[in-house]
Amino acid sequence: MSTYSPNYLQVLNNYPENFARFITRIPGIPTTTDRAAVISALTPTHEAVLTEGGIAPRMLRRAQQVHGNKVALVGDIGCSYPVEGVDALFCGGKADCCLGIYVADCAAIWIYDTNTQCRALIHSGKAGTLQNIAGETLKAMYKILGVHASDCIAVISPCIRPPHYEVDIVSMIKQQLQDAGIAPENITDSGLDTAADLDTFYSYRVEKGNTGRMLALFGRNPLATK
Repeated sequence: MSTYSPNYLQVLNNYPENFARFITRIPGIPTTTDRAAVISALTPTHEAVLTEGGIAPRMLRRAQQVHGNKVALVGDIGCSYPVEGVDALFCGGKADCCLGIYVADCAAIWIYDTNTQCRALIHSGKAGTLQNIAGETLKAMYKILGVHASDCIAVISPCIRPPHYEVDIVSMIKQQLQDAGIAPENITDSGLDTAADLDTFYSYRVEKGNTGRMLALFGRNPLATK
């Protein structure tokens, strides 16, 4: 399971309080155009990764992911999940919940405040990127939790990129993160194209919808001192 902690997430996992993972293609799981069915098939492996990290699967918090720019604060208790109408989640630094975002060409963005330990996880595809979901998330984090973007680091997941896609969403995301106040040197891009490596990733575009979903995870390491 530890293979789901790739090098580009090391900047997050270097902080002992963090649990950051990106669960890529799982061999042997049939793909389908039915999103709910494929997620159901993938769930046992996804939950096993959480369990291996010491996180109870019931602590997973997910967003509905409607390709918009709405953001929700989540925690250890509260609303039902997935949170309706949102594409980004954030939580306080001491929350034991684990944020989760599904992707299959869209980008997942991890944001970590190194000062307060607050965390965010964003679903940013073409539509969400055009609506500045990254900037909206940082704005909400500041308004609700007092997070300053200048204290944050960010990581951009593997996602579809030119020449396999006509829009360079990664360049837009980087600019939006910088415009919100994250220093360029604090932004890590995985540099990986989901459409170029179907052995490792799922790609909605290349597989014409008959595909699975990768799962980005970001939570508090339960072994960290509170």
